[in-house]
Amino acid sequence: MTERIIRRFSGESGKGRRRLGALFSVLGMLLNLMLFALKYTAGTLSGSIAITADGFNNLADAGSCILALSGFLLGNMRPCRRFPFGCGRLEYLSGLLISLAVLGIGCRMLLSSIGKLLHPQEVDGCPTVIVILLISVAVKGFMYLYNSRIGKRIESAGMKAAAMDSLADCIATLAILTSIVIENLTGFNADGFTGVLVALCILYAGAHSVWESGAPLLGRGIDKETLDKLSGIMQSDPRVKGFSEPAIHDYGPQRRVLTIYICCDNAEAVIPLLRKHIKEELQAEAVICPIGKMNKSASRCRQYHRKKEKQERE
Repeated sequence: MTERIIRRFSGESGKGRRRLGALFSVLGMLLNLMLFALKYTAGTLSGSIAITADGFNNLADAGSCILALSGFLLGNMRPCRRFPFGCGRLEYLSGLLISLAVLGIGCRMLLSSIGKLLHPQEVDGCPTVIVILLISVAVKGFMYLYNSRIGKRIESAGMKAAAMDSLADCIATLAILTSIVIENLTGFNADGFTGVLVALCILYAGAHSVWESGAPLLGRGIDKETLDKLSGIMQSDPRVKGFSEPAIHDYGPQRRVLTIYICCDNAEAVIPLLRKHIKEELQAEAVICPIGKMNKSASRCRQYHRKKEKQERE
């Protein structure tokens, strides 16, 4: 179903990508609001602090979806004189804000759970509560799958952060279910311990998402996969004698610029072809500067590729 929606709404242009991001952001907001209503009801019926806190976490997730939607809409604004590379980094910023919100929820839940450890209260694990939690696990599992798939497909930091949050919610709800089963079977009140475990899962997901969303804003270097593809493009032309390790300037998804120094014959003919191939295969613009001889950076890059070819032969 998700793949069918992707094929229908996606496209090569930024417009198709924006439609996909907006559609799944709105879907996530609606699903999180539904889960908040269900978990708040379950928390009220059972008296469980863990279920209630998890419900408010879903409410915060609904607000995060609004942030992600804003990032898609504002991040695709056309370049102007003030912002010649557009506002694509707003998507990274929205992903960072979502991650910080997740961390805040995790801290608040940890404090509430510690309070429940000090002052335990009985939890009523009635069938209605269990059914609601099972529905929540299924919905959050579905949200994790589509958020991770869409996040990779359209290179969205916000969607990737939402995927990690959905996975943490899924684990948290399973932990709450486990604590209810333990209390029903043994009489041991595990609600406070479960709340602490849930809070730690949320904090881990939030910290991971903060790093993933903040790295492009800090100026993350080129990844190995992109470097390997670039190496293949350069080595496909025998006139290229060597090239430097590229510097990457990330202005948002699908708005990356690579700066590369190359040593080659007939640079006037080679450079336009290389720029075209880089645009087609890496979806990035390239600033290619010819140099007369190999510098240290180019030599290091050449040694890296020779080592990689040796490993492949072995």
